[in-house]
Amino acid sequence: MPRDPKTPEMRYTIEEVSDLTGLKPHVLRYWETEFPQLKPERTRNNTRQYRQKDLDLLVHLKRLVHERGFTLEGARKQLDEDIKEARANGQLPLALDLGSADLTGVLMKARRQTRAILDLLEKPAPGLELDEA
Repeated sequence: MPRDPKTPEMRYTIEEVSDLTGLKPHVLRYWETEFPQLKPERTRNNTRQYRQKDLDLLVHLKRLVHERGFTLEGARKQLDEDIKEARANGQLPLALDLGSADLTGVLMKARRQTRAILDLLEKPAPGLELDEA
């Protein structure tokens, strides 16, 4: 299903991607050095912003390495073959069905924002003193 150009693409933090994929943040950072296809965008303050295509790629790599037993070198070669095959068949590379992961990411982001709001509400406002009468 093509993406609506009016709808902004979801971005995920490394913590959210770790939650969605079950991969530790240090593994995600390491795999960026091992797989040139994995290039999350960076914000101005240099934090990673993963897109859906990055998530798709990570899930595929996790299957290759953790489920099928590929070495990182073998996974790199298999990934190249998978991408070539997908392009030859006129498919988008690694268009995986991660609709539930997308929804989970949205919910996790809402949960983090809600926690941040609750933290702000729990702090007393500066200069505001409560009477304890």
